[in-house]
Amino acid sequence: MRRTIVPATIVTIFIVAIQLDILSSLRFAGTVVMLVWLWPVAMGLAGFTGLAVYVALLGGVLVDTHATTPFGLTAIVGVLVAYGASLLGREGVGDLDSAAYWVTPALAALAGFAAPLLYTIGGVFVFNFELWRGGLLDMMVVNAIAFLLFARLVTRLARAVASVGERVRR
Repeated sequence: MRRTIVPATIVTIFIVAIQLDILSSLRFAGTVVMLVWLWPVAMGLAGFTGLAVYVALLGGVLVDTHATTPFGLTAIVGVLVAYGASLLGREGVGDLDSAAYWVTPALAALAGFAAPLLYTIGGVFVFNFELWRGGLLDMMVVNAIAFLLFARLVTRLARAVASVGERVRR
């Protein structure tokens, strides 16, 4: 895993840049698609638990340094959904090659549906009730659809990043 940290860090920083510069200004039904949560979910579904938690923590902290929301909340939600996805990924449930074509997108959509709910609940625990002001159901549905559409692509990227680290090792 040590050798895959460098490519995973580079891709995570690139994804955070896309999140902050492009996706934060695009709104679908008044909400932002959180690619920064899809990336660790995809890494987890690919079966890389340590990397999934690492990229969730790194991406979440980097996004939180630019957001007006409670610091660390994006990272905590990312770690939770990444770890949940990695439990399934280690068992081969979300495997792109052996599972049914729809399994990985469905699992990612479930994570995309749950992540905004976890984010809003986490905001309540730190007494930030502004996270509740928007349409929570809209956030959940928009992220679930986006995760459904991009899950296979991002999971292939996660596998490619991990394989680059493995090739460096040999």
